[in-house]
Amino acid sequence: MISAKKPQATHWMNKTEATPSCYGAHVEVSPTNALVLPGRNVTFLCRVAVPLQYCRVEIPGEGSKNLNQGIPSDGNVKYFGAGLSSGQCGVTIDNVDERHNGDIKCTLGMSTESQESVGKMKLVVARAPKSPEMDIHSGPGSIKEYKIDDTIHASCMVEDGRPVANISWFLDLEPLYEDLSMPKIVEMAKENLQSKYQNLTRQLRASDNGKRLRCVAQHPAYPNGQQETSRQLNVVYPPQALKEPLEQFGYQIGQPGTISLKIESNPKPKIEWAVAGQIIREGSSDNTGRIEAQNVKELGQGRYEINLRMAAVNREDTENEYVLIAQNQMGRQTYTVRISTSPEPEGLELGLGSIIGIVVVICVLLLAVFLLIFAKTTGRWCFSGGATVIDYTSENGTRQSHDGISGDGVDNPHHQVSQEYINGNDLPIKKDEKINTPV
Repeated sequence: MISAKKPQATHWMNKTEATPSCYGAHVEVSPTNALVLPGRNVTFLCRVAVPLQYCRVEIPGEGSKNLNQGIPSDGNVKYFGAGLSSGQCGVTIDNVDERHNGDIKCTLGMSTESQESVGKMKLVVARAPKSPEMDIHSGPGSIKEYKIDDTIHASCMVEDGRPVANISWFLDLEPLYEDLSMPKIVEMAKENLQSKYQNLTRQLRASDNGKRLRCVAQHPAYPNGQQETSRQLNVVYPPQALKEPLEQFGYQIGQPGTISLKIESNPKPKIEWAVAGQIIREGSSDNTGRIEAQNVKELGQGRYEINLRMAAVNREDTENEYVLIAQNQMGRQTYTVRISTSPEPEGLELGLGSIIGIVVVICVLLLAVFLLIFAKTTGRWCFSGGATVIDYTSENGTRQSHDGISGDGVDNPHHQVSQEYINGNDLPIKKDEKINTPV
């Protein structure tokens, strides 16, 4: 009975392997997806491993087409391939337009199969989305003016594209990657159009002032591949502090000299200088006419250059302090400058980390020197090798001493055999021995 069942199992397995004849042969499709601009051509190819009896292709906007190499092209649609005898059923669509967007299906008939075989391809005809739009809000107040540390919430929308557009954020030319939400995509099923929305949250800083926040949309159907929208950021803040001390070098006695500072401020600051008890306002000179506060020079994006010019530098000028007072509606800042005829020393500007490092190194060196002196004085650690050891265990009870290394030298009272001490005395004393003390 075992031998009778084996052929039945084998026969059943053969029927399973032959099931492709019930569902059609496998169709190899190339490509399975294509993105095409309107007006361009596109070609798909379906093929099987056996000759074909017929090749029928269904195309959105064109209906069903019976194709082979012997039939001339019908409008925009024509056969593509090496012939039905090679098992190839391909199609070329000339001058693609939006009506062709969608799924294309090839149906293949074979003399060896009772079931038709079907292959599917997806054709996406690109449609340019609308131009990107940007909204910015930062809570209550004017949306055109911000302060340092304000948090802005910006959103960018690129609607009705096929396929969906890509969105990138920039601050001038600097790409922004942080504080971005995950993009949201909304699809309109009717026309297979997609819209994308993305939000950005940013805490503003002084350096953001005057820069353009840009939302750039990339899409193959855009002219040049992209479009953008932008908004210039107007961040207001008081004049910003500079690193102290402010010392300028290289002045020459008897020669003209200029103190020059570059500061950040928005809006533009009003300035005045305090020099040797005098106040010199912008565009005016001191009472000698020798020192002039020149007009503030705009450098763009909230940066300004401020100059104080001296007709001829004298010795007293190198002993004065020059105090610049800059203020606007947001606040006030002072800058104290000294000048020197010495050349600017190399490596003058040390960061806080460098200063801390130098202090730590000096402290470590001082500690090492102290420990070295202490060890030598007390005969400890590496200086204990030449120490004298006192031996109290001689046979006659007399004290004998010898050097710890050579047997010669001065006794070191710190190396004891006995562990009994009285009042901190290094010398051991027998319990019944009296101590002679001076009267």
